Amino acid sequence: MDSAILSATSGLLGSLVGGLSTFAASWFTTRSQYRAQTLVQQAVGREALYAEFVAEAAGRLADAWSHEAVGPEVVAGLWSTVARMRLTSSRAVVNEAEAVVRNVIEAYAAPNRTFNDLRQRAQAQAREFHDPLREFSEACRAELLAVRDSSVASTAKRSGSGRNAPVI
Repeated sequence: MDSAILSATSGLLGSLVGGLSTFAASWFTTRSQYRAQTLVQQAVGREALYAEFVAEAAGRLADAWSHEAVGPEVVAGLWSTVARMRLTSSRAVVNEAEAVVRNVIEAYAAPNRTFNDLRQRAQAQAREFHDPLREFSEACRAELLAVRDSSVASTAKRSGSGRNAPVI
């Protein structure tokens, strides 16, 4: 075989292999970045949904303390938020959200109380005051940390080491 043809063929094959490896590396990097970015966006969306639920539930619990419910529409916003959670959240988070809704319904069904009743209850339970949103908040935190850890693991996998992975 002629050395010029061999040289040209070797150059073409080298360029082809180099181009393909660059393309593959770029494709894998872009795919990993997209996945990590998607996980972060999902976590941000869930966090906003959970914050919305906490604000609505706290308002409903405060209202229920001194008012009776006129109708089921007082919990419609909570039901709506729980239904949206079912689309993306873990079963643990949804279960805790449903427990909060049940607590709100029970609070509306209880006799009306005054702020002084709340103060006395808080003083009596100073060390063990029951936050009706605590379990829900803890379930949300655990889920958001799991999503964050998944995103960090994805980034670490892409970089080849967990040491240089960014904290999200």
